[in-house]
Parts: sequence; C-alpha cells; structure tokens
Amino acid sequence: MTTLTRIQKVVYLQAVDLFTYCNAEQMMRIAGIARQRNFADGEKVYSVNDAAEAMCCVVEGAVTLRQSTGGERRIESRQIFGVSEILSDRLRSEDAWADTDTVALVIDAEDFFDLLSNNVEIVKALFRQLLRQPETFENLHETTTPHLAMG
Repeated sequence: MTTLTRIQKVVYLQAVDLFTYCNAEQMMRIAGIARQRNFADGEKVYSVNDAAEAMCCVVEGAVTLRQSTGGERRIESRQIFGVSEILSDRLRSEDAWADTDTVALVIDAEDFFDLLSNNVEIVKALFRQLLRQPETFENLHETTTPHLAMG
C-alpha cells in the first residue's frame, strides 16, 4: 500500500468507534499524529510486558492478540487496539503479531496525550463515546485484558 494522505487517515480513523463523536477538525488533528506502519505477515507488533507506547488502528490486514492464558482476539480493518493500556499506563498484557501483511495507523501515547492536553473538545468527544456506548470501552478493554478476551 502506498503512503496514506492525511485525508485518507481521517477516513480510516473516523470509522473507529472510539472517535465516533470527533468532528472533522478534531479528526484532522488526530490524523496528524498518526503514522503509517507496515507489518509483514508474522511480524511482532509487541510482546507481553512491553511498555505501552502506542495504540494502533488496522487499515488493511489483521493482527492477532494472544494472552499468556491462551485467549486470542483478531483485530481487523478499522479496529483499534492497545488503547486501554495507554489510558491506564500499564504494560502490554498480550503478544500481538500481524496475521497477514498489515498496514496500521500508529498513534504514539505521548503525542496522543499532548494532543488531548491542548484540545479539551477531543477529550469531551472521547468521553462522550465511552459514556454513551459503554461497549466501546468494554471492547477496548477486552483487547488488552486476559480474563476478558477469550474468543
């Protein structure tokens, strides 16, 4: 896949539940800190106990998350993972690897928090989604909590 433009990044990120209530200007700012990363089939994205330094949105391809207990979850196009560990400042609780050649948008935690600290309207939009659609948070939490992600 060729390098995504900022507008293409916006299109992909707008489809992610977490960003449902973000407007176009807010999405442009989020897309501005998202960087494209390509993972080869079988390539490690991160491992258990790695520092949670970024969240990822799959654009194309798929990523599998596997807890040490054996539970697995497959993340596909327009799904995000790694969010709850970023928000809770925890180490990674699973291994993640690309199932196929995968393109992802990676949002660095430090950049994300810098953006949020200067854009209270984005914070409000994220909270609005999490409070109006609690399953969004549950799904984000499931992808990183071993005792919940069993299928």
